[in-house]
Amino acid sequence: MRMRRLPRAGARSALGVAALIARVLAVALCVLVVVDSLDLGALHTALLGVNGLAARVIPQPILGILVFPTPLGGAFRGDFALVSVLLFVIDWLLARATYRM
Repeated sequence: MRMRRLPRAGARSALGVAALIARVLAVALCVLVVVDSLDLGALHTALLGVNGLAARVIPQPILGILVFPTPLGGAFRGDFALVSVLLFVIDWLLARATYRM
C-alpha cells in the first residue's frame, strides 16, 4: 500500500512545482506589462533587455500583436498580457489537478 502512495506523491509534487512555475512566470509578465505601460526615462534601456528576454518565450504567432501606446508614455504589451493570462489558466488547472490527487 505504501508503494502506491510514493508515485502519487511524486506526481502531486511535480504538478505543484509546475503550477508554481507557471504562476511565477505569469506574475512576472503582469509586472512587465505594467512597467512597460509607464515612461521610465533612464531605466528604459534596461527595460529593453528584459523585454527582449521575455519576447524569446512568447510564441511567434502572437509576438507583437495588441501593442498600443499608453497615455503614460509607455506601451501596453498585449502579447505579454495574453501569455500571462494563459499561464494563470495553466496554473489554475495544475493546482486543481494537484488538489484532486
